[in-house]
Amino acid sequence: MTCADLGQCVQTADGSLVAVFGDTFSGSRVGRGDWRSPVALIGRGDARHAIVWERAGGPDPDYARRLLPYVHDHAGISTVIPSDLLRIGDAIYLHAIVNRGLGNVLHTELWRSEDGGQQWRPLGENATFPAELHHGHAQCWSWDLDPDCGWVYVMATGFQRDKGIIAMRVRPSDIGDRSKYSAWGLAGGRWGWGRRATPITPPGERWGELTFRRLAPRTWVLGGFLASRYALGYRVIESPMVDVRTAPLQLPVRGCGWHAEDHAGNRIAQLYGGYLLPGSRLDVHGGVGLVVSQWHTDAGWPYRAMQFNVTLHDTRQREERRNP
Repeated sequence: MTCADLGQCVQTADGSLVAVFGDTFSGSRVGRGDWRSPVALIGRGDARHAIVWERAGGPDPDYARRLLPYVHDHAGISTVIPSDLLRIGDAIYLHAIVNRGLGNVLHTELWRSEDGGQQWRPLGENATFPAELHHGHAQCWSWDLDPDCGWVYVMATGFQRDKGIIAMRVRPSDIGDRSKYSAWGLAGGRWGWGRRATPITPPGERWGELTFRRLAPRTWVLGGFLASRYALGYRVIESPMVDVRTAPLQLPVRGCGWHAEDHAGNRIAQLYGGYLLPGSRLDVHGGVGLVVSQWHTDAGWPYRAMQFNVTLHDTRQREERRNP
């Protein structure tokens, strides 16, 4: 893997770190060498420690091969891009975006690994989601389990970076059945499950790659690439059902031109991604780990995923925390 982006990750039951990457090349820039996606790396590391990769997912530990076979530009499929990982017990689930050309989503689908991210299998037709689901707001996911209530919550948006975020939920046992997913929506002035999906983010916000993680009971971080601000943005919320629009938005990493880059100051040219690493802590200087992508689209390099540490604060009202 010489060139790769994205890098969504989860920690396995034995403490290993599994990450999946998007379009990956063996050459020195985008478009050169062996092209494959998605691929996986397995190693160690988290928000407090530098990541060290130990092997690739798949049959060859020394070469990151495509996790499932398909042919680029065959049958209308040009690439399959990872959306996010979810671990339930010993199983890891991958939400994957099947594309015909960049930004034209055919459908999305779920894969499963039962050996820590080394081997994968698709969950089948019932775990395939149409691109137009919820008017195109359910193409790019981030998800996590709330063990306190037993629901898997999904935050989703469109792949084109021109939409807000919606919320869905499903029981872990029903992950592979698209008919069991319900959306959070507003009808008759009241929010509820099983309604037409309503964006939970403020009007005008346009989101790309998402990250949604539970850090502690009633403590979640929702964010990722905020295209409308050219930055990585995050909100700390009590639950997916709170009014996200009133939660303060934090922008710890900002985009800039190539002449103005300052990685130590968290200014990154042509940035995207922004996935939370396991072990992230609020209200600790540098306590939140991120995987941030960068692509110099004119030159084809840099095209990479980088590990950063930033500070995020628990901005919720103290009264809310005393009286959940």
